[in-house]
Amino acid sequence: MKKCMIIENPNSGKANNDEFMDILNKKLNQEFDQVVHEKTEKENDGENFSKRACDEKFDSIFVVGGDGTFNEVINGISKMDYRPKVGLLPGGTNNTYMQLIGGSNDLKEAIDNLSFEKTKKVDIGKCNDSYFSYYVCFGKLIEATTSTDSSEKEKLGGFAYVKNVLKTIPNDENVKIEISYEDNTFEWNASLVYIMTVNKIGNLEFSNDDGDLSDGELNVFIMTEEGLMSKVNAAKDMLFGKVDENENVKSFTCKKLSIKNLEDKEIELDMDGEVNGTLPCDIEILEKHIEIYLPKSNN
Repeated sequence: MKKCMIIENPNSGKANNDEFMDILNKKLNQEFDQVVHEKTEKENDGENFSKRACDEKFDSIFVVGGDGTFNEVINGISKMDYRPKVGLLPGGTNNTYMQLIGGSNDLKEAIDNLSFEKTKKVDIGKCNDSYFSYYVCFGKLIEATTSTDSSEKEKLGGFAYVKNVLKTIPNDENVKIEISYEDNTFEWNASLVYIMTVNKIGNLEFSNDDGDLSDGELNVFIMTEEGLMSKVNAAKDMLFGKVDENENVKSFTCKKLSIKNLEDKEIELDMDGEVNGTLPCDIEILEKHIEIYLPKSNN
């Protein structure tokens, strides 16, 4: 019997998913023999539901929620031997991974574009004992790149990020870190560090390199300069995909790396938009670890 599980966060985004759930259920019932619908009520519900789907050999999981709900599901299935295919539907305020796979941020449109014909095996990152779908980072400038709302982006494009960076930079601070990867070890004063499974966040590209969600590489970006104008220029080049042209942004790719905090202060890690742990950390890429459904627009 072919069965799937819907994992819905009813409180994410505008919390008005109900009117679309009947449409989704009807569509899934045409493809699956059994559809189980679970709603998250508290932290880690998404992770626990998805672990159960693995244990009970569900064919697929469909996530209706934002980046946080998707991250919980990724953390549930990534450590399991059997992993169901995953379909992502936007139910949150930020649905960044939908943009990475070419999907719509409108729930009704995403359901209409939901296809069972084409899937893609994508990389997943592991940081210490947790997993992330597309990035782990730290630094005060993170807020400027992850919290820029969609209305600002529609009006100003990439300059919406620049505006928020300029507001954040005066409160920015550097931390001395040690980064080791392959046979390299470096010490830097860094104000912003991103380690990503692809070279962009949503439609915000950090470089012109052709990134792919299944290329088996971590993309690392480090802003190192302390001067105000240098930070402004470095942030601008990061946001407009020109890191290769800025000497104050260090970038490289690798499969594993370690980061140590060389200062006596706690540095929190942001994984997929949620605070999760602190430095030090060991990070690695898990190649083609999760199989996801691609929307019709990406078929």
